[in-house]
Amino acid sequence: MILTAGGLATLVLASAHYLSPISRRLAANEDVELVLLNKERPMLFIYQSFSRTLNAVRLPAKAARSGSAYQRACEVLKLFSKSGDTAREDPAYIEVAATGGPDMDAFEKLVNTWRARPAQLGGLFRYLRDLKKNEATNLSAHDLFLLTLELSRLNSSNFIKEDFDKSRPGELPEAVAAVRETEPAMDLVRLEVLNASGRKDLARLVTKYLRKKGFDVIDFGTYGSVEKQTKIVNCSDNLEGALRLRETLGLRGLEIYSKVDRIGIVQARIILGADFDYTNIERGIK
Repeated sequence: MILTAGGLATLVLASAHYLSPISRRLAANEDVELVLLNKERPMLFIYQSFSRTLNAVRLPAKAARSGSAYQRACEVLKLFSKSGDTAREDPAYIEVAATGGPDMDAFEKLVNTWRARPAQLGGLFRYLRDLKKNEATNLSAHDLFLLTLELSRLNSSNFIKEDFDKSRPGELPEAVAAVRETEPAMDLVRLEVLNASGRKDLARLVTKYLRKKGFDVIDFGTYGSVEKQTKIVNCSDNLEGALRLRETLGLRGLEIYSKVDRIGIVQARIILGADFDYTNIERGIK
């Protein structure tokens, strides 16, 4: 009896995973888009699973003013479609009742602190349960759980917040446009960022800036020693990624070293030395 019940439960879970549009997109390393509907400030979340980057784009109220939740979610996605795009799958949406729009600061705090205080997840799961109970989302319970597992791997350095109001009329926010113009996600320039400057948090700041510019920073951390000079190392047969990295950081006169790694997936590595000027980086991520 127990074996039969276990087998049925496994079959149900496997079927839900197979039929889930969210799991299919994650398996294919495609963007997962989630519309948060709020009368004052709707938002669009674009999660890139391969680079573990989450674009959170704040939208004007008029972006989703009238119609059913489904129709409003479709209107939001139209803002981010390139001309000639074919119709997408049914948009995933969550209706947010809080005034003033989603509290991104509280969300970032949760993903940063839940590992130290796992009891916080109880409140999150109660919130997700209420979403389904009140029919405030078209996501299945399986998809909500799957997205929760994915987002639980993130921290604040994985977030890129943009404001659609401040973008130039008719154009996408910079970080979203960078992702839209680079298909598929596997073709993004894959980087490693190492801090050898002796300054606290420099690798995290540079990582956030590079992700905003459309790079796929696989890993960042601290180098084994403090270095006076910044160094860019090309790890692939193609210099294009390292050249783009150098140009983006304004390091045009910097020599690029080559150390091809045929096993690793990183295309280029930057070692941030004490000479690295991070003034423009701080301005660029605000």
